[in-house]
Amino acid sequence: MRRPERSSGFFIPDLVDNVFGEGWRGPSAALVEAARWMHPQLVDPAVAAGVRAAFTDGGRVPHVCLSDALQPSLAGSVHEALGRARFVPHHHAPYPLSIARREEQEPSALTGFVQWLGTQAAAEYHAWLVGFPLRLFPRQVQVSRMGVGERFPTHVDTEDEGLAVVYNFTRPWEERFGGVLVFPHPSGTWDELRIPPLFNSVFIFRSRGVPHGVTQVTPEAGAHWRYTVTSFFLAGS
Repeated sequence: MRRPERSSGFFIPDLVDNVFGEGWRGPSAALVEAARWMHPQLVDPAVAAGVRAAFTDGGRVPHVCLSDALQPSLAGSVHEALGRARFVPHHHAPYPLSIARREEQEPSALTGFVQWLGTQAAAEYHAWLVGFPLRLFPRQVQVSRMGVGERFPTHVDTEDEGLAVVYNFTRPWEERFGGVLVFPHPSGTWDELRIPPLFNSVFIFRSRGVPHGVTQVTPEAGAHWRYTVTSFFLAGS
């Protein structure tokens, strides 16, 4: 597990009471589906126990950051498909990035992965992985691309309870390239979390009412794109 550059100091207690005990079990059917995509360690109950502990220790914004998220060959196939995908400007003008709509893509590892993330089985798997106490449902999957000069201004995705799950497919990435997912501290004086878009990593956080953004991709990135696939699993159908 890879920790972010900086995390905060306390956890929202009402989320975890009587939740993360030894009796927690995920639905077997959802784990079978997840095993088609995820690295074997992330469908191992013993490893999941550590993931849940990291999530609860995540600070003011419960979160966990994991490396080697997908099976390596599948992560590579998704990255290759992203390079061939058709992207269009985001429909909301203040967001200067591009998105790829699944229905406009040729069948590939990317479309298969996106399709899985839009299923109830994927919602149940990610809730099981971090020990989230509520039943979650798939709400949205977004495939994004950012290049030089683009950024994602600070925003709040949802006021509904649930999880945001960000899979990173940026290859290569260097600190000087920018494109870092940041969570400003409520004081506005420093970044509480800074999550680099490392290839085949996944960042999972409690998404309710949490301001965050992405720093500008710098000229040093050149022709390298910042690729992410983000899924929202929220309470309520």
